[in-house]
Amino acid sequence: MEVAVAAPSRSFIVSAIKSSIDQKFLSFGQSLHAIAVKIGFLPETLLCNHLINMYAKCGSLDNAHKLFDEMPERNLISYSTLVSSNSRSGSPRLALHLLSQLQSQAFCPNQFVFSSSIAACAKLNSLSFGQQIHAQVIASGFESDSFVSTTLVDMYSKFGELDLANSIFKQSEAKDPVLFNSMVSGYVSSGAHEEALLLFGEERKFGYFKPTEFSFGILIKACSDLNKEIGMQFHGLILKYGFNSNCFAGTSLVDMYGRLGHVESLEKAFEEIQSCDIALYNAMIGGFSRNGLDVLALYCFSELLFEGFTPNECTLASALKSSAGLRSHCWGSLIHGVGEKSKFSEHLIVKTALIDMYMKCGKAEESCSIFDTMIERNTVSYNSMIFGLGQNGYFDKAVKLSIEMKSLYVEVDPSTFVALMNSCLGQEWVVYGDAVKHGLGSDLMIRNALLSCLIKKGSAEEALGFFKKMRERDVVSWTTIISGLTQMDLHANAIEVFKTMCSSEIFPNSFTFSSALKACGNLASIRQGRCIHACGIKYGVMDEFTNSSLLDMYAKCGVLEDSRRLFDEIGSEEIVSWNTMITAYAQHGQGREALEIYTMMQEQNLEPNHVTFVSLLSACSHCGMLDVGIELFELMVSKHRIVPLMEHYACMVYLFGRAGYLDRAKQFIDSMPFEADASIWTVFLAACKLHGNFELAQLARKKLDGMLCEDNSTLVLVSNMFSEEGKWDDAEKERNKISSDGMRKEPGLSWVQIAEAFA
Repeated sequence: MEVAVAAPSRSFIVSAIKSSIDQKFLSFGQSLHAIAVKIGFLPETLLCNHLINMYAKCGSLDNAHKLFDEMPERNLISYSTLVSSNSRSGSPRLALHLLSQLQSQAFCPNQFVFSSSIAACAKLNSLSFGQQIHAQVIASGFESDSFVSTTLVDMYSKFGELDLANSIFKQSEAKDPVLFNSMVSGYVSSGAHEEALLLFGEERKFGYFKPTEFSFGILIKACSDLNKEIGMQFHGLILKYGFNSNCFAGTSLVDMYGRLGHVESLEKAFEEIQSCDIALYNAMIGGFSRNGLDVLALYCFSELLFEGFTPNECTLASALKSSAGLRSHCWGSLIHGVGEKSKFSEHLIVKTALIDMYMKCGKAEESCSIFDTMIERNTVSYNSMIFGLGQNGYFDKAVKLSIEMKSLYVEVDPSTFVALMNSCLGQEWVVYGDAVKHGLGSDLMIRNALLSCLIKKGSAEEALGFFKKMRERDVVSWTTIISGLTQMDLHANAIEVFKTMCSSEIFPNSFTFSSALKACGNLASIRQGRCIHACGIKYGVMDEFTNSSLLDMYAKCGVLEDSRRLFDEIGSEEIVSWNTMITAYAQHGQGREALEIYTMMQEQNLEPNHVTFVSLLSACSHCGMLDVGIELFELMVSKHRIVPLMEHYACMVYLFGRAGYLDRAKQFIDSMPFEADASIWTVFLAACKLHGNFELAQLARKKLDGMLCEDNSTLVLVSNMFSEEGKWDDAEKERNKISSDGMRKEPGLSWVQIAEAFA
């Protein structure tokens, strides 16, 4: 017995089509299309419109167009659906063609057609066509519609016509959150951050205004480019409106705190978010990476993978940047492997980040291999290669690549010439001349790079001359010349330039203050140092860098009490300040006090680093605390899991040597896990000279000869040993080497400060 099965009704098929749209189930929608044809419901216009919408929203625009072309009768909804789909899916030109076709068929566009067409004009960068459609909107009476007003505001904002956008916003009767978000987004995208915040303040006066999580997300972006105080006020409002657990608003907060350098607030904002997405993890990784916390950034990347998220091009690029920052080839290779398994492996941003990472890890060959396989290259990828090749010593290859870049008509920018200058030290004026030919001679970034190159090659007079001729200077220019003069031991000059800067319109930053304070410390000029300290308080630049430099300056000026007083006042949790204080005590031979600071670190659960132990071991050496030094070396490895570096071994050799345990020092050198370098043997040689062990001294001398590392200090040391042994001919021979090799013994000097000058 056959059972009759009733054919599905129109309403059932329409409902099923809507369900396939919600599920993005294209194959099911195609089956429904076939059923409708078989039953004979097509080519009914209503059903065709639903099917066109289904094909468009399921990503099959070709089928949508095919069905549209087959329709014997079309209505406004048919056109509206296709105009909207083409505008949204990246075919804006076709959307405007359909608008023209619609009007030729005597249909009057509705608000949806107008809003989609305006959006298409924005994508095509066609302001004139957008203005024509705006005129049609006014003629058709849709200028007060919220959809149309929002797209008009968005279009004019993208074209930089903020006055027109604001005029439409103010004239609109429907002040809904979407329209507000569009206007604020326009301000922020154009860099008018203060205007965006003022608009928010104005709208809050009206009772009807209710910002959404998207409103706060856009406004927080404006705060990222202003200051922390405003951002924290908006954070308070987000808490008030209950959006702190929202992923979109929370991601904006994480991104803002990352850009402002407030890592603790970044972590707190992250903890309040209930559900995470890839954008949030990207903001976390980017925030850590931007603030030099590369280990935390990579930990976050690991957590992202563990949670089952698939990294995108932004994730991979940020994680690779952190690997490059740590010079970790291991991490970089791992992330490279993750990227190769994803669909983003060929993305330009990822490839460029890989080039940068391998270059910074000293793997220039792997960078070149990636660059050679790149289908698409741009200015940034060429710049990364040129800079990396220069940093790895492949100067000729860097120059050849710059020539290739120009021959292929790849656009050069200021970064290209900066990379070239760093690759061609000694030829900086030639590179600068090329920059002038390209019309970039007055670019401040290039001029600052030239200034830096002149300082690197030790041309103080040339650098100062160029600096004085610079018409435009920024804080980088001033900091470069001040730090450069300090590095070249021209400390008095550095302080004079700093004074001139303070009378200019450019405010010093923490790096400027650090360099100036270093100059004061090296001159032991406590008066100047205190003046700069006061200046730092005046400018509000009392951050970790400045505080650490102040501690060092007071210590070098012999005022350890002031160093300790400042250290106790700032109560820093940053390891830099603690290390500086330990180093200060070590340099003054106050080993007990240095150990006291280490004990305080332990009590406050602050983890020491390799610099901490270099200073502690040095303090033990100066004070003859052999047993304490040995215990600290063992604790460094067993408790703190710090792998000893060459500096730590040098400190231990010095510790044994000063205490007279030369055989033990020699045994320690022999037990090192890597070959001892010149610093170890020089320290050992000095200890041998101190205790008159000529036999072991000769051994150290031979080691240094084999490394070709004899400098003034080594030759003087050996000469003095021969003199003490009464071997005057050998002593004279060593002294003669200094002059014959073009070296000279630096004479000792003393100086006094008279008023502002040094003599």
